[in-house]
Amino acid sequence: MSQYVTDTMAIVLYLSKRKMPLAIKQLFQSADLGLTSIIIPAFVAVEISFLFAKGRIDVSLVDLQQHINKYPTYTFEPLTLSIIEASLPMTDIPELHDRLIAATARQYDLPVITNDPDITASAFVEVIW
Repeated sequence: MSQYVTDTMAIVLYLSKRKMPLAIKQLFQSADLGLTSIIIPAFVAVEISFLFAKGRIDVSLVDLQQHINKYPTYTFEPLTLSIIEASLPMTDIPELHDRLIAATARQYDLPVITNDPDITASAFVEVIW
């Protein structure tokens, strides 16, 4: 089974049914069908909570939790010391939340589903978009 790590905006776009590249939409649909595994880093949940509280997105933490509970191929990944350690050399990603999301992918040697330009430009992770 293929595995990926999702960035915040990728899963927000999917859950809110907003426009995204067809290949990425199909990747999330594949996870909904149990054919692909998607890891959701802890900082994605933090960022969703913050952005929802600020009124900047329509997807809430409850929406994310419901999706994780409904589809077992979505896995919540807590922030661990090893992920923090993996983030330390990733100085080409300036934002802390982006760096920790990318470090989760680095920890498991998995691609990140993202359109974030800083993560995309990083030498430390593979990006799919």
